[in-house]
Parts: sequence; C-alpha cells; structure tokens
Amino acid sequence: MSRALGKEAKEILRNGDHRGVFEDISGVLCRPCDQLYEIEILGHGALLDPTLNYAQVGNALAVPKLRLVQAFIFARQLLLDHIRGGLDDTDKLWRATAVILLMDPEFLTAANIRKRLLREMIQEKTATQELLRERHFIDSLLTSHLHRHTKSPTLWNHRRWLMDQFRIHRLGIDVGDDIQNIISIAGERHPRNYYAWCHARYLVNTITFTSQNCEEELSTLITMVRKWSFSHHDDISGWQFLLFLLNRQPSEASSSIRQTIERVEMFKWRNEAIWYFIRYAVALPCVEDQDRDEVSRVRNLLWEAAAEDSQERRILEAAQKWISA
Repeated sequence: MSRALGKEAKEILRNGDHRGVFEDISGVLCRPCDQLYEIEILGHGALLDPTLNYAQVGNALAVPKLRLVQAFIFARQLLLDHIRGGLDDTDKLWRATAVILLMDPEFLTAANIRKRLLREMIQEKTATQELLRERHFIDSLLTSHLHRHTKSPTLWNHRRWLMDQFRIHRLGIDVGDDIQNIISIAGERHPRNYYAWCHARYLVNTITFTSQNCEEELSTLITMVRKWSFSHHDDISGWQFLLFLLNRQPSEASSSIRQTIERVEMFKWRNEAIWYFIRYAVALPCVEDQDRDEVSRVRNLLWEAAAEDSQERRILEAAQKWISA
C-alpha cells in the first residue's frame, strides 16, 4: 500500500489548524472514563465526517490518522519548547505527551516526562487520583487495537514503573484482574507478546509472592492462564508463563498436564509451542509416572499419524527425546 500523501493531505499538514486538532484529541485522551478506551486509528479510506477530529461511541474512540499526525506536530513542538526551557505548563505537557505516545509508543522522552510530571502532581495532590488516571491511559493504549502499542517495551516499562508507585503509595493491585483484563487482551491483540507476559511475571514475583494467600492466588492464576493457553494453543508466550507458575506451585503440574494432554489428543495438536510446554512440564516435581506414560502414549499416536518428513513429526520426535531423558 502506498504511503504517498495526496494534495489535500499535504495542504492540511502544511496549513491546517493543528492547535485545534490537538486540543480535541488530547482532551478526549485525558478525559476520565469508567472503562478503558478502545482506540483505533483510521486510515485514509475511513468513512468519517471530514470536519470531525475523532469519533466516540461509549468507550470506543476512533482517530483518523491524518488528524493524529496534525495533533502530533503540535504536541511535538510543545515538547521541544519545554526541553529548550520555554514551556512549563503541566497541563499542556500532560496533553502533549498523551498525543505523542498515541502516535509513537516508543517516544521515550514523552514517557519519561510523564513520570516526572506524575511525581510532581503526586506531591501536590492525592496520589490515588493521579496514579489511577495514568493507569487508565496506559492500559487503554496497551489493550486497544494498536499493533505497535500492545507490544511496546516503552509502554510496558512505564506500566511497571507505575505499579511500583502503586506499591510505594500502598494502593491495591489485583494481579488476577491485570492478567485477565490487560495482559491476556494484549496477548490476543499481538500474539507471542513477550513484553506483556514478562510484565505478568513481574506482577507475580513482586505482589503475589508477598501475599498471605499466595498459594490460593497462584492456583487461581494457573487456572486462568491454562484456560487462555487452551484458547491460544500455538502461542508459546502463554505456555511459558504457565510453566513459570507451575514451577512455583508444582502440586498443580499433574492436573495441568492431564487437562492439556486430553485436548492435545482430542484436537490433534502437534505445534511446537504446546509440545514445548509438555516436555518441560513432565519434568516438574510432583508429576506422576502415569501422567508421563499418558503423554508418551498420545505422542506416539500423533507421531504415527503425522506425515513423514513433516515439521510436525520432527517436533514430536524432539519431544520424545526430552520426555525419555
């Protein structure tokens, strides 16, 4: 698809009302909402009233790419003015960095300025309101239909910093809710989402392990992630996180292997991701010999039915070497 700009788009970018577009888009991004925004950036062919800078229905927010570029041009100029010492307006910087991160999730300077502004606002106001507002904005970016944002290391690192602030100010963090409603959704938006599942490990290591109900919470998380992995059986990131949880609660390993191998036999799953999980799971403590025998039986059935010299057969052969070791 060509990225060439038409005459009308060039004219808008050259002489358009960038300030007005910026005020509209930044205003809606910073507006409180009971739900996370579901943001989508519309291409040039989208049927939208050309006089509108965005369209909103409930928590669904659509922004035309051309309008976002206009807002970004103005926001970037505000940021440059601040860096050069000519702008010290907290509200304008807050709005500018929101637009910049919507346009470019790897704009590290914008993320760092938001951290500094947030520290300053926490000192002047109540921490709860400001931290919750920032979490709402970041989580909206991470879970929307924005391909670059859902797997952005800058945004996930910003959220990690934000969770540290929650802990410092003794604000509750529901790990199960975060994994189900933020990380799992980001994992669906962008399969094999390494950064999202690394954030899940951080939450478990820093929050769940320090909880008085650690064992019960781990059991709930294992059930949740196992269900997600069954629905995304070719996503190795989900299976690796399930292994991470089972390593910390090996008593759940046999049950997880049984449920997994039942589905493997039923749906004839031969992909590398799920057999990667199985071959490491059977090596965990507390796994019974009968479970290992069942894994070998199912593997043999699938291997015999696989085409010769196929990738699936090679995956199953490699799995057998690990299982027999």
